[in-house]
Amino acid sequence: MINSRAVLFATVITAVILCLFSSSVTDAAAIATMDATTNVSTPLFRAAAEQSILKKRATWFIPSRHGGSMGACRKYEADDDYVVAMNAVQYGRMNKVSKTCGKRVRIFHKGKSVEAVVNDACPSCKYGDLDLTRPVFGKLGKFKTGILDITWEYI
Repeated sequence: MINSRAVLFATVITAVILCLFSSSVTDAAAIATMDATTNVSTPLFRAAAEQSILKKRATWFIPSRHGGSMGACRKYEADDDYVVAMNAVQYGRMNKVSKTCGKRVRIFHKGKSVEAVVNDACPSCKYGDLDLTRPVFGKLGKFKTGILDITWEYI
């Protein structure tokens, strides 16, 4: 019988080492959760990854023109709402209301920050990326840029 504390300890040490040599905590967490010997650590590392600040990219959209005014979270979103669409990986099943729905995020870009709520999904966004409504994007940068390098966190 495998001692679950020993397995958890070994997994935590492995994740710490991976964090030291990895480009981000989420990369290390993704590798650590692939350990097939146990899933004791899976929620621990997912929670840690979800709480960390992610360094990713942001694009912008207009709800009424890009997919309609009903977000994937099944709530109305106006073009001037402070809403983000979560990337597909973190959103989960696109045909369901996600656990990320309604969560607030704080987004940073070049000394500026803005808060918004997750109300939609972005199927084409990569892990960590966000699609922002124009008011959110506009608080951080210029629309002609199209894409911003951002960091963000759940609040």
